Amino acid sequence: MRLRWKYFIFLVVVSLVPMTAVTVISQRASKKLGTSISDQTQKVLLETIRREVVSATENYALITRRNKTSLEFGLQVLTKEATMALVLPVPDPTRIYFAKQFEDPGAAPADLTPSRTHMQILKDGRHLPQPVSYEHPNYLLAPGISLSEVDEGIARLTRLAPLLKSITGEFGDAIFRIYASLESGVHISYPGHGGYPADYDPRRRPWYLRARKSGALTWGDPIVDATTGQLTFTVSEPILKSDGTFAGVAAIDVLIPNVLLKSQISSQWSKSMKSFLVGRSEDIDSGKKELWVISQNQQVYKALDTAGSAPPGTYVREENKFFSDLIDRFEVRPSGSLELPFEGEDSLWAFATIFPDLHFVIVAPTSIIMGLPQAVGKSFASYSQGQTIITMTAVVIIILIVASIAFIVSQTTTTKIMRIVNGFRRLEQGDYSVRLAVEFKDERDLIVTTFNQIMPTLKEHLRMSRGLGVAKEVQQSLLPKANPALPGFDIAGTSLYCEETGGDYYDYINLDKDRLAVVVGDVSGHGVSSALLMATARALIMLRAAMPGSTAAIVNDVNRQLSLDTYDTGNFMTLFYCRLSAVNRSIQWVRAGHEPALLYDPVTDQFDELKGHGVAFGLDSDFNYEEFRRTLTSGQIILIGTDGIWEMRNTAGEMFGKQRLIETIRSNHSASAGELLASIINALAKFRGSQAPEDDVTMVVIKVKA
Repeated sequence: MRLRWKYFIFLVVVSLVPMTAVTVISQRASKKLGTSISDQTQKVLLETIRREVVSATENYALITRRNKTSLEFGLQVLTKEATMALVLPVPDPTRIYFAKQFEDPGAAPADLTPSRTHMQILKDGRHLPQPVSYEHPNYLLAPGISLSEVDEGIARLTRLAPLLKSITGEFGDAIFRIYASLESGVHISYPGHGGYPADYDPRRRPWYLRARKSGALTWGDPIVDATTGQLTFTVSEPILKSDGTFAGVAAIDVLIPNVLLKSQISSQWSKSMKSFLVGRSEDIDSGKKELWVISQNQQVYKALDTAGSAPPGTYVREENKFFSDLIDRFEVRPSGSLELPFEGEDSLWAFATIFPDLHFVIVAPTSIIMGLPQAVGKSFASYSQGQTIITMTAVVIIILIVASIAFIVSQTTTTKIMRIVNGFRRLEQGDYSVRLAVEFKDERDLIVTTFNQIMPTLKEHLRMSRGLGVAKEVQQSLLPKANPALPGFDIAGTSLYCEETGGDYYDYINLDKDRLAVVVGDVSGHGVSSALLMATARALIMLRAAMPGSTAAIVNDVNRQLSLDTYDTGNFMTLFYCRLSAVNRSIQWVRAGHEPALLYDPVTDQFDELKGHGVAFGLDSDFNYEEFRRTLTSGQIILIGTDGIWEMRNTAGEMFGKQRLIETIRSNHSASAGELLASIINALAKFRGSQAPEDDVTMVVIKVKA
């Protein structure tokens, strides 16, 4: 029997009184359901925004702390070199440029060019690119200091010029200026520039006074650059003489608008959000702490500075009782959220501590999430009213046109079913925003309710999957793009992750045309957390390897810095770091808790291990690693790998083991490094079968050519 005939029989049998009662009850239920859904939607959206904004502040704070650690590491290297420069013999004379020469086109360096990073802020508010030199630093004498008094100090500071350029090259735009000043009144700054005020004395600047008073590395409060008017943070550290007495200060400027406030809030509501920094600084003389606020959003300034006079890129230094109370709440815990009014509107405040007395804050008005629940409530009210009118009309004419009503009702039901079908079709095409606005008032509503509830979960899973895919691409981009070319050696490497991201790492670092550093590391665990620690370790290794020092010194410095991030997390990283020399065909290596590298000599058919003593990174920041050296002969093969190779398991639970690895190397020793690498990978895949890998696999094969 067709659906319309069923409705016809039903409407004839059922009386008008029950139908009217059902109509009234349905209307009330619809209103109640609309109110309930509106309230629930508001709660869910508020919690979603809360989590997203708090996550954004925590990620921003984490990135900023890591940048802070890297900058401090670079400054410590500069301070050590400055200390050495003061005790080494005076170097041979070299061409130098004083700051005044940068203001004279005829006397300035040939590479002087306007910089979009160093923008001079004119009195009328315009920004003018400042000419700078990336080949030459500038030198400056404090007022009242004659050249004859400090010519030896200037000569000693010329030793720092290559290092200033190298550190700036490693950090890029993260460094605004890097410089050093001596108590004698001599000042060197990079990149080279002019524009200093006539009375500029670096020894009277806050960063100098703060470092001299504290006697240790310190971050100052926001300060206006003397030559451009731009707002910067400065990290400074005292330079000591060989006898431990004060000699001067080395410092790095960080441009706040380009570094600290460059973060973009990844959210569909980001246009309605406002972000700023809140901090307190201690006065050098009085020791009193003062509140300051930084933001590039003029609307934020109008809320924080009642005078409304603070321009974007500057900061307000005033006792604002509201923010004084707020920062006390921030210090109770490092991150979180609270609800407080902002600009007269109820808002959600998310905060995270970057370091003591400095906090990143995001403010999101709660009104941005009220629109949808209200629209849902109005939609249900409108729907309920429409249904009431239709039903009452049907009650009046039901006796006369029962057949027509049956047809209309059946058509309505069919339409709802088709809307459900269309919803599933849109889902099939990848549209996760689809929602079903259909109501049957029976068990079929379970289908609609389940469909609408599952959509956010499916969308979130898709977003996470895409995010992990992007993370995988980023991490893969950190690995070498091609095998290196070193005379007398054939080298190949690879890294296979068991998840989208992993903690294994290998790299090649070209030290010069005849020397190459090979690095293989393994972070505890795997996944996103291990990938983050691997990326941090890689940055530290690349930076330190570019500086002078022995193999052991490089590993010691990297371990010391990495331990700052891992000492209270329980995470650690093993590392095998070696240098290959094409001149004397030798290898120097340091083991940091990593498995010894295998060495095979096909002439004697003997295997050996490149052993050594050393704990994993992140366990002991004061551990001193030992360096080892060995001369290589033609045909010898070195394999540096992670434990994911020999701990690979098959479907029976059996491990691959080192003996199978040794046999694979022995049977393919005549092949090239790349072919031997492929043979090992094939052997692992064949042994594993259908068993999913449980750990990352990374290896580098080094073959000594004839």
